[in-house]
Amino acid sequence: MSIKKRYEDAKEIYKKYGVDTDKAIEALFKVQVSLHCWNGDDIQGFEGLGDVLSENVVTGSYPYKARTGDELRKDIDQAFKLSPLTHRVNIHSMYAERQNPRNDLNIEDFRNWVDWAKKNDYGIDFNASFFTHPMMNNGMSVASLNKDTRDYWIKAGQDSRKISVDIGKELNKKVINNFWFPDGSKDVPASRLRYRTLLKESLDEIFKEKYSEEEAKYAADVLESKLFGIGSESFVAGSHDFYLAYALTNGVGITMDTGHYHPTESVADKISAVKPFVKDLMLHVSRGIRWDSDHVVIQDDHLLDLMTEIKRGNYFDDIVIGLDFFDATINRVTAWAIGLRATAKAALQALLEPTHLIEEKELKGDFTNRLFLMEEFKNLPMNDVWNYALSLKDISVGQDAIDEMQAYEDNFLKDRE
Repeated sequence: MSIKKRYEDAKEIYKKYGVDTDKAIEALFKVQVSLHCWNGDDIQGFEGLGDVLSENVVTGSYPYKARTGDELRKDIDQAFKLSPLTHRVNIHSMYAERQNPRNDLNIEDFRNWVDWAKKNDYGIDFNASFFTHPMMNNGMSVASLNKDTRDYWIKAGQDSRKISVDIGKELNKKVINNFWFPDGSKDVPASRLRYRTLLKESLDEIFKEKYSEEEAKYAADVLESKLFGIGSESFVAGSHDFYLAYALTNGVGITMDTGHYHPTESVADKISAVKPFVKDLMLHVSRGIRWDSDHVVIQDDHLLDLMTEIKRGNYFDDIVIGLDFFDATINRVTAWAIGLRATAKAALQALLEPTHLIEEKELKGDFTNRLFLMEEFKNLPMNDVWNYALSLKDISVGQDAIDEMQAYEDNFLKDRE
Protein backbone atom coordinates (compact mmCIF):
# COMPACT_ATOMS: atom_id res chain seq x y z
CA MET A 1 0.00 0.00 0.00
CA SER A 2 1.38 3.44 -0.93
CA ILE A 3 2.29 6.15 1.57
CA LYS A 4 -0.49 8.34 0.11
CA LYS A 5 -3.14 5.60 0.43
CA ARG A 6 -2.15 4.81 4.00
CA TYR A 7 -2.33 8.52 4.78
CA GLU A 8 -5.81 8.84 3.30
CA ASP A 9 -7.00 5.97 5.48
CA ALA A 10 -5.39 7.52 8.57
CA LYS A 11 -6.90 10.88 7.70
CA GLU A 12 -10.40 9.38 7.79
CA ILE A 13 -9.74 7.77 11.18
CA TYR A 14 -8.56 11.04 12.67
CA LYS A 15 -11.47 12.88 11.07
CA LYS A 16 -13.88 10.81 13.15
CA TYR A 17 -12.29 12.40 16.22
CA GLY A 18 -12.47 15.91 14.77
CA VAL A 19 -8.77 16.16 13.87
CA ASP A 20 -7.66 17.72 10.57
CA THR A 21 -4.43 15.90 9.69
CA ASP A 22 -3.56 18.35 6.92
CA LYS A 23 -3.56 21.20 9.44
CA ALA A 24 -1.51 19.14 11.90
CA ILE A 25 1.14 18.56 9.24
CA GLU A 26 1.17 22.24 8.36
CA ALA A 27 1.65 23.08 12.04
CA LEU A 28 4.45 20.51 12.32
CA PHE A 29 6.42 22.16 9.53
CA LYS A 30 6.33 25.43 11.51
CA VAL A 31 7.65 23.98 14.78
CA GLN A 32 11.06 25.53 15.46
CA VAL A 33 13.85 23.37 16.83
CA SER A 34 17.35 24.67 17.57
CA LEU A 35 20.05 22.08 16.88
CA HIS A 36 23.11 22.21 19.14
CA CYS A 37 26.29 22.47 17.11
CA TRP A 38 28.47 21.03 19.89
CA ASN A 39 27.39 17.43 19.35
CA GLY A 40 29.31 17.38 16.06
CA ASP A 41 32.78 17.74 17.55
CA ASP A 42 32.37 16.64 21.19
CA ILE A 43 32.29 20.24 22.48
CA GLN A 44 35.82 21.05 21.32
CA GLY A 45 35.29 24.33 19.52
CA PHE A 46 37.82 25.97 17.22
CA GLU A 47 40.03 27.93 19.60
CA GLY A 48 42.90 25.44 19.73
CA LEU A 49 43.58 26.04 23.42
CA GLY A 50 45.33 22.73 23.90
CA ASP A 51 44.98 20.56 26.99
CA VAL A 52 42.45 22.58 29.00
CA LEU A 53 40.21 21.01 31.64
CA SER A 54 36.66 20.60 30.33
CA GLU A 55 33.60 21.03 32.52
CA ASN A 56 31.69 18.70 30.17
CA VAL A 57 32.05 14.93 29.93
CA VAL A 58 31.77 13.33 26.48
CA THR A 59 32.23 9.57 26.29
CA GLY A 60 33.09 7.42 23.29
CA SER A 61 35.63 7.35 20.50
CA TYR A 62 33.56 7.00 17.33
CA PRO A 63 35.58 8.47 14.44
CA TYR A 64 34.78 11.25 11.96
CA LYS A 65 33.95 14.17 14.25
CA ALA A 66 34.01 17.58 12.58
CA ARG A 67 37.39 19.32 12.66
CA THR A 68 36.50 22.66 11.05
CA GLY A 69 33.56 25.00 10.80
CA ASP A 70 32.92 23.96 7.23
CA GLU A 71 32.78 20.30 8.20
CA LEU A 72 30.51 21.02 11.14
CA ARG A 73 28.10 23.07 9.03
CA LYS A 74 28.07 20.40 6.30
CA ASP A 75 27.15 17.80 8.92
CA ILE A 76 24.35 19.97 10.28
CA ASP A 77 22.99 20.47 6.76
CA GLN A 78 22.87 16.71 6.34
CA ALA A 79 21.02 16.19 9.62
CA PHE A 80 18.50 18.84 8.62
CA LYS A 81 17.82 16.97 5.37
CA LEU A 82 16.11 14.28 7.42
CA SER A 83 13.97 16.67 9.46
CA PRO A 84 10.65 18.32 8.48
CA LEU A 85 10.90 21.05 11.12
CA THR A 86 11.77 24.74 10.91
CA HIS A 87 15.46 24.80 11.75
CA ARG A 88 17.63 26.90 14.01
CA VAL A 89 21.25 26.33 15.03
CA ASN A 90 22.49 26.79 18.58
CA ILE A 91 26.17 27.82 18.70
CA HIS A 92 28.61 28.49 21.51
CA SER A 93 31.14 31.30 21.50
CA MET A 94 33.97 28.73 21.46
CA TYR A 95 32.97 28.05 17.83
CA ALA A 96 34.23 31.46 16.70
CA GLU A 97 36.42 31.09 13.63
CA ARG A 98 38.88 33.89 14.29
CA GLN A 99 41.54 33.57 16.98
CA ASN A 100 40.38 36.33 19.31
CA PRO A 101 40.08 36.11 23.10
CA ARG A 102 36.77 34.72 24.26
CA ASN A 103 35.98 37.97 26.06
CA ASP A 104 36.67 40.08 22.98
CA LEU A 105 34.38 38.66 20.28
CA ASN A 106 31.92 40.28 17.90
CA ILE A 107 29.66 39.18 15.08
CA GLU A 108 32.54 39.02 12.59
CA ASP A 109 34.02 36.13 14.56
CA PHE A 110 30.87 34.23 13.56
CA ARG A 111 30.63 35.58 10.01
CA ASN A 112 30.74 32.12 8.42
CA TRP A 113 27.91 30.95 10.65
CA VAL A 114 25.76 33.99 9.93
CA ASP A 115 26.25 33.88 6.16
CA TRP A 116 25.52 30.15 6.11
CA ALA A 117 22.36 30.60 8.20
CA LYS A 118 21.21 33.44 5.97
CA LYS A 119 21.75 31.34 2.85
CA ASN A 120 19.74 28.44 4.27
CA ASP A 121 17.11 30.48 6.13
CA TYR A 122 18.15 29.02 9.49
CA GLY A 123 17.72 30.83 12.77
CA ILE A 124 20.64 31.09 15.19
CA ASP A 125 20.72 30.92 18.98
CA PHE A 126 23.81 31.85 20.96
CA ASN A 127 25.71 30.95 24.12
CA ALA A 128 28.82 32.40 25.68
CA SER A 129 31.03 29.41 26.60
CA PHE A 130 31.80 29.74 30.31
CA PHE A 131 33.86 26.55 30.41
CA THR A 132 36.93 24.72 29.01
CA HIS A 133 39.21 27.73 29.21
CA PRO A 134 42.37 28.82 31.07
CA MET A 135 40.42 31.62 32.75
CA MET A 136 38.21 29.16 34.62
CA ASN A 137 39.23 29.19 38.27
CA ASN A 138 38.60 25.98 40.23
CA GLY A 139 35.54 25.31 38.09
CA MET A 140 34.26 28.86 38.57
CA SER A 141 33.66 31.74 36.17
CA VAL A 142 31.33 34.59 37.21
CA ALA A 143 31.01 33.27 40.78
CA SER A 144 34.77 32.90 41.26
CA LEU A 145 36.40 34.41 44.34
CA ASN A 146 38.98 35.90 41.98
CA LYS A 147 37.92 39.30 40.65
CA ASP A 148 40.05 39.08 37.49
CA THR A 149 38.30 35.82 36.64
CA ARG A 150 34.87 37.33 37.22
CA ASP A 151 35.70 40.42 35.17
CA TYR A 152 36.90 38.31 32.25
CA TRP A 153 33.67 36.34 32.09
CA ILE A 154 31.43 39.33 32.74
CA LYS A 155 32.90 40.93 29.62
CA ALA A 156 32.30 37.69 27.69
CA GLY A 157 28.67 37.72 28.79
CA GLN A 158 28.22 41.37 27.85
CA ASP A 159 29.71 40.71 24.41
CA SER A 160 27.39 37.75 23.86
CA ARG A 161 24.39 40.05 24.21
CA LYS A 162 25.75 42.44 21.58
CA ILE A 163 26.59 39.55 19.27
CA SER A 164 23.08 38.15 19.67
CA VAL A 165 21.45 41.45 18.74
CA ASP A 166 23.70 41.87 15.71
CA ILE A 167 23.02 38.32 14.48
CA GLY A 168 19.29 38.82 15.01
CA LYS A 169 19.34 41.99 12.96
CA GLU A 170 21.23 40.37 10.09
CA LEU A 171 18.97 37.33 9.95
CA ASN A 172 15.81 39.22 10.90
CA LYS A 173 15.15 36.39 13.34
CA LYS A 174 15.17 36.63 17.12
CA VAL A 175 18.23 35.10 18.80
CA ILE A 176 17.88 33.38 22.16
CA ASN A 177 21.07 34.12 24.12
CA ASN A 178 21.50 31.38 26.71
CA PHE A 179 23.62 31.66 29.85
CA TRP A 180 24.83 28.49 31.54
CA PHE A 181 27.60 28.66 34.13
CA PRO A 182 29.11 25.46 35.58
CA ASP A 183 30.14 27.30 38.75
CA GLY A 184 29.92 25.04 41.79
CA SER A 185 31.94 22.76 44.02
CA LYS A 186 32.54 19.06 44.45
CA ASP A 187 32.09 19.23 48.20
CA VAL A 188 30.02 21.40 50.50
CA PRO A 189 31.24 25.04 50.50
CA ALA A 190 31.74 26.99 53.70
CA SER A 191 29.29 29.61 52.44
CA ARG A 192 26.79 29.09 49.65
CA LEU A 193 25.71 32.69 50.06
CA ARG A 194 29.19 34.03 49.24
CA TYR A 195 29.21 32.45 45.78
CA ARG A 196 25.60 33.28 45.03
CA THR A 197 26.19 36.88 46.03
CA LEU A 198 29.10 37.05 43.58
CA LEU A 199 26.98 35.38 40.90
CA LYS A 200 24.20 37.93 41.39
CA GLU A 201 26.66 40.82 41.21
CA SER A 202 28.14 39.42 38.00
CA LEU A 203 24.72 38.92 36.43
CA ASP A 204 23.77 42.47 37.36
CA GLU A 205 26.84 43.69 35.46
CA ILE A 206 26.13 41.49 32.44
CA PHE A 207 22.53 42.69 32.22
CA LYS A 208 23.18 46.29 33.31
CA GLU A 209 22.63 47.64 29.81
CA LYS A 210 19.00 46.97 28.94
CA TYR A 211 17.94 46.14 25.42
CA SER A 212 16.25 49.00 23.62
CA GLU A 213 12.78 48.35 22.26
CA GLU A 214 14.33 47.80 18.84
CA GLU A 215 17.07 45.46 20.13
CA ALA A 216 14.52 43.39 22.05
CA LYS A 217 12.99 42.38 18.71
CA TYR A 218 16.20 40.58 17.84
CA ALA A 219 17.55 39.08 21.07
CA ALA A 220 16.40 37.70 24.41
CA ASP A 221 18.46 36.49 27.37
CA VAL A 222 17.71 33.27 29.24
CA LEU A 223 19.32 31.61 32.28
CA GLU A 224 19.89 27.85 32.40
CA SER A 225 19.99 26.26 35.83
CA LYS A 226 21.30 22.87 36.89
CA LEU A 227 20.87 20.49 39.78
CA PHE A 228 24.49 19.30 39.84
CA GLY A 229 27.40 18.55 37.54
CA ILE A 230 30.54 16.47 37.41
CA GLY A 231 32.84 18.24 39.86
CA SER A 232 29.91 20.20 41.30
CA GLU A 233 27.97 17.40 42.96
CA SER A 234 27.44 19.20 46.27
CA PHE A 235 26.78 22.76 45.14
CA VAL A 236 25.81 24.65 42.00
CA ALA A 237 25.60 28.41 42.41
CA GLY A 238 23.05 28.81 39.59
CA SER A 239 20.40 26.52 41.04
CA HIS A 240 16.81 26.36 39.82
CA ASP A 241 15.53 28.50 42.67
CA PHE A 242 18.26 31.09 42.24
CA TYR A 243 17.74 31.61 38.51
CA LEU A 244 13.98 31.57 38.65
CA ALA A 245 14.01 34.23 41.36
CA TYR A 246 16.59 36.29 39.47
CA ALA A 247 14.72 36.00 36.18
CA LEU A 248 11.41 37.09 37.67
CA THR A 249 13.02 39.99 39.48
CA ASN A 250 15.06 41.22 36.51
CA GLY A 251 12.90 40.46 33.48
CA VAL A 252 15.19 37.76 32.12
CA GLY A 253 14.03 34.49 30.55
CA ILE A 254 14.58 30.89 31.62
CA THR A 255 15.98 27.78 29.94
CA MET A 256 14.76 24.42 31.18
CA ASP A 257 17.10 21.56 30.36
CA THR A 258 15.32 18.22 30.74
CA GLY A 259 18.53 16.65 32.07
CA HIS A 260 19.11 19.26 34.77
CA TYR A 261 16.51 18.12 37.29
CA HIS A 262 15.93 15.14 39.55
CA PRO A 263 15.17 12.07 37.39
CA THR A 264 11.59 11.93 38.71
CA GLU A 265 10.83 15.61 38.04
CA SER A 266 8.69 16.47 35.02
CA VAL A 267 9.71 19.44 32.90
CA ALA A 268 6.36 19.09 31.13
CA ASP A 269 4.70 19.95 34.44
CA LYS A 270 6.97 22.97 34.92
CA ILE A 271 6.12 24.73 31.65
CA SER A 272 2.70 26.02 32.63
CA ALA A 273 4.04 26.86 36.11
CA VAL A 274 6.73 29.17 34.73
CA LYS A 275 5.61 30.43 31.31
CA PRO A 276 2.85 32.76 32.57
CA PHE A 277 5.48 34.70 34.51
CA VAL A 278 8.45 34.82 32.12
CA LYS A 279 8.36 36.26 28.63
CA ASP A 280 11.08 34.09 27.14
CA LEU A 281 11.33 30.36 27.73
CA MET A 282 13.70 27.96 26.02
CA LEU A 283 13.86 24.20 26.36
CA HIS A 284 17.00 22.13 26.09
CA VAL A 285 15.71 18.66 25.32
CA SER A 286 18.07 15.95 26.43
CA ARG A 287 17.80 12.41 27.80
CA GLY A 288 19.35 11.87 31.16
CA ILE A 289 19.91 8.31 32.34
CA ARG A 290 20.51 8.26 36.10
CA TRP A 291 22.14 11.69 35.84
CA ASP A 292 22.58 14.53 33.34
CA SER A 293 24.16 12.13 30.86
CA ASP A 294 22.98 13.86 27.66
CA HIS A 295 21.96 10.71 25.82
CA VAL A 296 20.51 11.11 22.31
CA VAL A 297 16.88 12.20 22.39
CA ILE A 298 14.46 9.41 21.46
CA GLN A 299 10.70 9.20 21.16
CA ASP A 300 10.04 8.20 24.76
CA ASP A 301 7.31 9.09 27.24
CA HIS A 302 9.23 12.09 28.61
CA LEU A 303 9.53 13.65 25.16
CA LEU A 304 5.90 12.96 24.29
CA ASP A 305 4.75 14.44 27.60
CA LEU A 306 6.79 17.55 26.85
CA MET A 307 5.37 18.02 23.35
CA THR A 308 1.84 17.25 24.50
CA GLU A 309 2.07 19.91 27.19
CA ILE A 310 3.36 22.43 24.64
CA LYS A 311 0.48 21.60 22.30
CA ARG A 312 -2.20 21.73 25.01
CA GLY A 313 -0.85 25.07 26.21
CA ASN A 314 -0.62 26.40 22.65
CA TYR A 315 3.07 27.17 23.21
CA PHE A 316 4.62 25.99 19.94
CA ASP A 317 4.84 29.59 18.69
CA ASP A 318 6.04 30.93 22.02
CA ILE A 319 8.80 28.56 23.18
CA VAL A 320 12.07 27.80 21.42
CA ILE A 321 12.80 24.08 21.59
CA GLY A 322 16.51 23.31 21.57
CA LEU A 323 18.24 19.94 21.58
CA ASP A 324 21.19 19.29 23.88
CA PHE A 325 22.95 15.94 23.84
CA PHE A 326 26.35 14.55 22.92
CA ASP A 327 27.26 10.92 22.41
CA ALA A 328 30.62 10.03 20.90
CA THR A 329 29.90 6.29 20.92
CA ILE A 330 27.84 6.58 17.72
CA ASN A 331 27.88 8.55 14.46
CA ARG A 332 27.33 12.14 15.55
CA VAL A 333 25.47 13.27 12.43
CA THR A 334 23.09 10.34 12.63
CA ALA A 335 22.61 11.13 16.33
CA TRP A 336 21.41 14.60 15.34
CA ALA A 337 19.01 13.09 12.78
CA ILE A 338 17.63 10.66 15.35
CA GLY A 339 17.05 13.46 17.85
CA LEU A 340 15.45 15.78 15.30
CA ARG A 341 13.14 13.07 13.97
CA ALA A 342 12.17 11.90 17.46
CA THR A 343 11.29 15.46 18.42
CA ALA A 344 9.30 15.94 15.22
CA LYS A 345 7.43 12.66 15.70
CA ALA A 346 6.52 13.55 19.28
CA ALA A 347 5.41 17.02 18.17
CA LEU A 348 3.25 15.51 15.41
CA GLN A 349 1.69 13.00 17.78
CA ALA A 350 0.83 15.86 20.13
CA LEU A 351 -0.59 17.98 17.29
CA LEU A 352 -2.77 15.05 16.21
CA GLU A 353 -4.20 14.51 19.66
CA PRO A 354 -7.98 15.19 19.81
CA THR A 355 -7.40 17.42 22.82
CA HIS A 356 -10.82 19.01 22.53
CA LEU A 357 -12.52 15.68 23.30
CA ILE A 358 -10.35 15.12 26.36
CA GLU A 359 -11.15 18.62 27.61
CA GLU A 360 -14.86 18.03 27.02
CA LYS A 361 -14.84 15.04 29.32
CA GLU A 362 -12.85 16.91 31.94
CA LEU A 363 -15.19 19.89 31.98
CA LYS A 364 -18.11 17.50 32.47
CA GLY A 365 -16.34 15.85 35.38
CA ASP A 366 -16.12 12.58 33.45
CA PHE A 367 -12.61 11.60 34.50
CA THR A 368 -13.18 7.94 33.65
CA ASN A 369 -13.65 8.59 29.96
CA ARG A 370 -11.03 11.31 29.99
CA LEU A 371 -8.45 8.65 30.84
CA PHE A 372 -10.07 6.15 28.46
CA LEU A 373 -9.73 8.60 25.56
CA MET A 374 -6.13 9.49 26.44
CA GLU A 375 -5.22 5.82 26.21
CA GLU A 376 -7.16 5.21 22.99
CA PHE A 377 -5.56 8.15 21.23
CA LYS A 378 -2.07 6.75 21.81
CA ASN A 379 -2.69 4.08 19.19
CA LEU A 380 -4.11 6.13 16.34
CA PRO A 381 -2.16 5.71 13.05
CA MET A 382 0.27 8.60 13.60
CA ASN A 383 3.10 6.90 11.70
CA ASP A 384 1.12 6.94 8.45
CA VAL A 385 0.69 10.70 8.85
CA TRP A 386 4.40 11.01 9.65
CA ASN A 387 5.51 9.18 6.53
CA TYR A 388 3.21 11.29 4.39
CA ALA A 389 4.50 14.50 5.98
CA LEU A 390 8.06 13.48 5.11
CA SER A 391 7.07 12.63 1.55
CA LEU A 392 5.69 16.15 1.08
CA LYS A 393 9.21 17.49 1.71
CA ASP A 394 11.03 14.71 -0.18
CA ILE A 395 12.60 13.49 3.07
CA SER A 396 13.73 9.89 3.31
CA VAL A 397 11.41 7.49 5.14
CA GLY A 398 12.29 4.42 7.20
CA GLN A 399 15.10 2.29 5.81
CA ASP A 400 15.80 4.88 3.13
CA ALA A 401 16.75 7.35 5.87
CA ILE A 402 19.09 4.82 7.46
CA ASP A 403 20.68 4.13 4.07
CA GLU A 404 21.09 7.86 3.41
CA MET A 405 22.97 8.39 6.66
CA GLN A 406 25.17 5.37 6.03
CA ALA A 407 25.99 6.71 2.58
CA TYR A 408 26.91 10.09 4.09
CA GLU A 409 29.33 8.36 6.45
CA ASP A 410 30.82 6.24 3.68
CA ASN A 411 31.12 9.03 1.11
CA PHE A 412 32.10 12.00 3.24
CA LEU A 413 32.91 11.26 6.88
CA LYS A 414 35.41 8.49 6.24
CA ASP A 415 37.66 11.00 4.47
CA ARG A 416 38.34 12.49 7.94
CA GLU A 417 40.34 9.48 9.10
